[in-house]
Amino acid sequence: MKKILYLTAALLCAVSAAAVAAEAEPVIARQTVAQTVAALKEKFPDQADRIAKGVNQVARVWTAGDGSAADFSAFCAANFLAGAELDATFDNIESQFEYIDGYFRAMWTKTHHALDVNTGPLRPEDRIFASYAPSAHLQDDMFATKLAFLVLLNFPVRTLEEAEEKGASWSRAQWAQARLTKLFAYRVPAEVSRKITQALTAAEEYISGYNIYMDHVVGSDGKPAFAPGLLLQSHWGLRDELKGMYADPGRLAGQKLIYTIMQRIINQEIPAGVINSSQAFWNPETNTVNGEPAAREPDTRYQTWLNVFQAYQLENPYYPEYPTHRARIFSIDREIPEARAQVLFEELLDLKAAAEVGALIKGRLGRELLPFDIWYDGFKARSAISQDKLDALCRDRYPTIEAFHRDIPSLLRKLGFEAEKSEFLASRIEVENCRGGGHAEQADMRGEKAHLCVRFNADGLDYQGFNTAMHELGHTVEQTVSLYDMDHHFLRGVPNSAFSEDFAFIFQDRDMYELGLQNTGGKTEALKTLDSYWSAREIAGVALVDMQAWRWLDGHPDATAGQFRQAVVTIAKEVWNKYYAPVFGVKDSPILAVYSHMINYALYIPDYPLGHIVAYQLEDYFKTHPLAPEMLRMCRIGSVIPQEWMKQAVGAGVSARPLVNGALKALKEI
Repeated sequence: MKKILYLTAALLCAVSAAAVAAEAEPVIARQTVAQTVAALKEKFPDQADRIAKGVNQVARVWTAGDGSAADFSAFCAANFLAGAELDATFDNIESQFEYIDGYFRAMWTKTHHALDVNTGPLRPEDRIFASYAPSAHLQDDMFATKLAFLVLLNFPVRTLEEAEEKGASWSRAQWAQARLTKLFAYRVPAEVSRKITQALTAAEEYISGYNIYMDHVVGSDGKPAFAPGLLLQSHWGLRDELKGMYADPGRLAGQKLIYTIMQRIINQEIPAGVINSSQAFWNPETNTVNGEPAAREPDTRYQTWLNVFQAYQLENPYYPEYPTHRARIFSIDREIPEARAQVLFEELLDLKAAAEVGALIKGRLGRELLPFDIWYDGFKARSAISQDKLDALCRDRYPTIEAFHRDIPSLLRKLGFEAEKSEFLASRIEVENCRGGGHAEQADMRGEKAHLCVRFNADGLDYQGFNTAMHELGHTVEQTVSLYDMDHHFLRGVPNSAFSEDFAFIFQDRDMYELGLQNTGGKTEALKTLDSYWSAREIAGVALVDMQAWRWLDGHPDATAGQFRQAVVTIAKEVWNKYYAPVFGVKDSPILAVYSHMINYALYIPDYPLGHIVAYQLEDYFKTHPLAPEMLRMCRIGSVIPQEWMKQAVGAGVSARPLVNGALKALKEI
């Protein structure tokens, strides 16, 4: 079934580029625009600047299917608004969009439920429903009804440069209006959006089903190397199992074996028959199955990634200023230009601080560093406690999903939230048992719930699950506050996914505190800073690999999956050799390419290092300010651009330097 889905996704992307480009061509002549502007200025002489901007905004996205030049002029003449009428129109649009966005989000969550939540074996129709995008035609409908044109005629589209230069002086209503016009600044046909959704859904299914039966992984002695019943998803489960082994130095062999598994996955050398299967015993070191050579998985990993890239290529003609997915996701979605993000990540990868922290880790481990030590977990208090004890504690506390849900108010009160607010937040969060490693799904309308999805085992929530659940709880609390406590619907949320990750990291970092195991020694804060720095530095390299892989694809749009695999492995080794080999003393490791997010989330990974960077700035702020009330205040700032949000939140823009300096300072205290 998977192979059919991937082939289907590839075929769906095979749309005529010429037809797409032709569909994106403007049809309103400059003369028509000038005449329309002149006529409106006679009627509204005090609105000259607004008129010129609005008419041009409409002309830019008006197509032949919307009407003739005469229809265009007539529409503008009949729908330009000013004064109290303009304000009332905006209020009405915002109110209606809360229902539209809210119900579409609820439909999306419901149709994806079987794919996301472990309700039993997937049925054929579950995959079909998951590929359905309820809001795929929304933008088309808004243009067909001409509501989109009314918005563009009356409210200005703001560029990122304009927002960074002037946004500090904008009112809340002006920010909300800027978020409204952003919805229609570019016109992408529903069919293109549908094909992107199908490619992403196929990728999500591939990743969700990428499990390794670790009790069927054997070592050099031919015996199972891991505990019975241990099933780990790539990459999350493999990584977290490896991290948990730092509490027991005797499990180094197991860590090395997991690292070998990861390399087999990255290089696409893993035997096809051992993925999500317990039918045979696999020796990753010799790469044999039941002692015999076995056929590898074809380049499915890279073909799936390639299918997602090709689907996003279909959007390119509709964004003349941002003709690649890279440009769009950084400048439009994140509102942090790619070049600036690159500088932030390179600043985070500073070799001086890394060398000193690496030397400290080497001394603590009592051995030379190995590539998988990018996930060194020894700065956390839990590293002194065995994985088995932590698992037992969490399972005893959370034997069921309901037990975790009931405990959410207590978890929040311990973080400083008032009792009434804690109960309210818990009542607006649905906890579910997911198929994957864990995620959070926001609501878009008051009255709906955010969904916290985490993997529960038959015997309860283990420590890895609790750690993930705390991360997702941070997401859902942010999502709920920034929806229910927001003054404008169009400002709900935070600037981008990285900022939601900030609060997720902050909650996740307090997992041991919530379990009553927080280390209270004098070096706790220094160790916490080093842990944040090392984690941020690890994912910054992964982000650079993700970004460079997409750059390579932009330059090689017709590449085969095999060619792309070779390119990704080469890129991963180059990033490793530049930023990690000088610290680890090992060259040419491809480990940075193991992340599953690269396959199914289309350049989402840069949100993680951005999240770590901002999270540290927030954590530094929370050292002298109470977490709960300040988080509530910050979440009410809403989805303004990142630089403006940070200035309002902590009084400074986004910078990696505080985290690097914090690590250097922490080293002196250890």
